[in-house]
Amino acid sequence: MSKSNGFIKLLRKIRPIPLIEAVLFSNEDPSKVSLNDIAMYLNFKFGIKLTRQAIKKRFNKNATNFLKQVLEGLLHSNLEDKVPVFSHSCFERITIKDSTCNQLPDHFKSVYPGSGGSGSKSAVRIQFEYDLKNLKVLELSVSPFNHQDLHNSKETISGVRKNDLVLRDLGYISLEVLKMIDASEAWYISRLNPNISKVYDAATGKLLDFAKTEQYMRRNNLSLIEKEVLLGDEKYKTRLVLELVPDEVKAGRIRNAEKYAKRKSRQIAKQRKAKFGLNLFLTNCPSKMIAAGEVRRIYGIRWQIEMIFKAWKQNIQFHKIKKMSIDRYEFLLYSKLIVIMLQWKFYQIMDIISYAKNKRRVSLLKIYKAFGLIKEKFISLLRGDKESARDIIKRLLDACNSYILHDDRKGRINWRSAQII
Repeated sequence: MSKSNGFIKLLRKIRPIPLIEAVLFSNEDPSKVSLNDIAMYLNFKFGIKLTRQAIKKRFNKNATNFLKQVLEGLLHSNLEDKVPVFSHSCFERITIKDSTCNQLPDHFKSVYPGSGGSGSKSAVRIQFEYDLKNLKVLELSVSPFNHQDLHNSKETISGVRKNDLVLRDLGYISLEVLKMIDASEAWYISRLNPNISKVYDAATGKLLDFAKTEQYMRRNNLSLIEKEVLLGDEKYKTRLVLELVPDEVKAGRIRNAEKYAKRKSRQIAKQRKAKFGLNLFLTNCPSKMIAAGEVRRIYGIRWQIEMIFKAWKQNIQFHKIKKMSIDRYEFLLYSKLIVIMLQWKFYQIMDIISYAKNKRRVSLLKIYKAFGLIKEKFISLLRGDKESARDIIKRLLDACNSYILHDDRKGRINWRSAQII
């Protein structure tokens, strides 16, 4: 593969794996890896003698393209085993998607422009989507920060399949996207996007007055109601679940909105302010499929993806970037993504084994910490030592009963919230 794209040419001293390994592991702090660290690592570990200048030349577009091919291969090599906890789900897949962003040195702005204005001049956005039901990674891609989530949502809508349940944050949702998911014969649960300003009560055909609806719910001691609504000028029909929030939550939302509006010299729209006392969820799932009282709980499992991003940052130092060339940065970035995918495979295996044996799931944060403690096994795996894969699983199995299982905490939304679906 590497030879076909020109990365490794005839008579070159260094092959892809040693360079990947040196970039990732030549310094305990990934943000401080220098060309000298890489040269020393290659010499001590592989007997390869190269100058700093020679190593610098190895970081180029061909090298990055090779790593992209490796990552693509890993993405398409998901396990076929299904997680037993969801074996009776009425959905084929439960897809969760979000992005994480990292600021970059300013000189990257021509390739990875940031938000502009007073924000970062350069930043990268990592899109991640996975299937909670089968623990399969569906997307792991890199784009500039200014390539917004909604653009990605529209570009990748063809990946939505019949009978999927799609859980996404507001940034991915528009009226157009909801209609496209519906057209794919898939299901969604989403919060109501504030940009969808026209919400009609399907029963009366009149615009829904959220302030009056909140007053009605509080007056009648109703914590939850649902309505069939029509969205936008096109009157797209869907189901709206309205949930009262505590007074202190409403007050906090108002304070935050007023601070933001003051900073931007704007006024808060009356209709928007009227929604602060409510959690508003849209779904095309009928009530016989998902009851109104379960909608927020199921949508809440979307936050599992935040645990994934936290694990990346804690254990792979995903967000630490020093000043370097753009080619070297991309080589480092895709090397880290490859390690993330390799570790995900082991997480997937251990979660299946754990639930089959103990009816308990593996904690993402705990297993990623465990990966850090057996780093040398992953290094051996990168070098092609097949026995290392067995050793990793053995080590994790030994830790499974005591150290890496998920702890259920009362009142906290977690994977068990999805068991009902």
